[in-house]
Amino acid sequence: MNTTMSKIKEFLYPGKIKGFHVDFEKENGRALCFLLIAGMVISLGSFVYGLLGPSRFPVGAHTLEYVLFFSISVALLIGYKKEMIKNGTFTLYIWICLLLVWSLFMTMGEPAGFPAYLFFFFILTLPLLIRDAWGNVLILTVVFALIFIIVDIFIKKSDYVELDMVYLAACVSAALYLSQRMIHERITFMESSFTATDKADHDALTGLYNRRGGEHLIRNYVANGVTGAFMLIDIDDFKHINDTYGHAAGDETLKAIGRSLRENFRESDVVMRMGGDEFIVYAVGMADINHVTDRLEKTKASLHNIHPDPSGAGYVSASIGCIINLGSYPDYQSLSDMADKLLYLVKEEGKDNFKCSSAEYKG
Repeated sequence: MNTTMSKIKEFLYPGKIKGFHVDFEKENGRALCFLLIAGMVISLGSFVYGLLGPSRFPVGAHTLEYVLFFSISVALLIGYKKEMIKNGTFTLYIWICLLLVWSLFMTMGEPAGFPAYLFFFFILTLPLLIRDAWGNVLILTVVFALIFIIVDIFIKKSDYVELDMVYLAACVSAALYLSQRMIHERITFMESSFTATDKADHDALTGLYNRRGGEHLIRNYVANGVTGAFMLIDIDDFKHINDTYGHAAGDETLKAIGRSLRENFRESDVVMRMGGDEFIVYAVGMADINHVTDRLEKTKASLHNIHPDPSGAGYVSASIGCIINLGSYPDYQSLSDMADKLLYLVKEEGKDNFKCSSAEYKG
């Protein structure tokens, strides 16, 4: 029983959708912009058509509806376009609900024998614009379908109600099936794209960012003035490990180093393998030199716990040059060059240590 319920819950609210929440928010924001622009065009077109019609001046409730819809669309689009693209799901649901409610009022104003074409069109097409857990789309569609049935029974004769039920069943079934397929296919596509990008940006041996993925992130952080500690880490005498214990042992040592660095830094920090025995860490927001020094000490001690020799003799050490970027460094290369100079000093003084500076960039 529990297994069946779990499968149903996963089908309606797939857990994997949480990983693409930001992407779906943006897609829903774009869908909302599309709806607003379409509403503006239709409202303005209807208003102009009324002006050019026989009466030459549109009056009545429909005119007010067109003007109101047009005005709200313009206000939302101008005032909240950027926010909607980033966080559009909730607003999209509200706007779709308003459109469905409006179409229900339009249905009540039609002759008793006239099918509710506007509502059927909306209930068929609007759910297809939503990128969200399918269970939420299901609830929205079914709730409005039930409201329509109540309204239809209240205002129409039984013969016309039966015909409307046929139209409604066809539209709701099509909307739910198509929305489920579209959401499923979108998640599948995004998963495959994410996997491909993730593989391209990560080192196959250690699982850390590779040079391509790590540099890109750090460059963006520095360009946007994000403070942090830039650490250039060079493993001491790694060639000796390969020559003495073999390349297989060297690979295992690199994996252990990767695990050690991941454990010593946060998920928000950029930890990458430059290639060979060089690693770089950008500890985001870590700007206090005492805090940074403490983290470097822990990193050094953690590396000492890695023993390439199967007997447990010897340990891994590293020379580290660290620059604290308080926002003055203009780019990635300037940070790398300064860290490299400090790293060189560590090597000159005997390796297995670090030097850290919080000096401002002087060009």
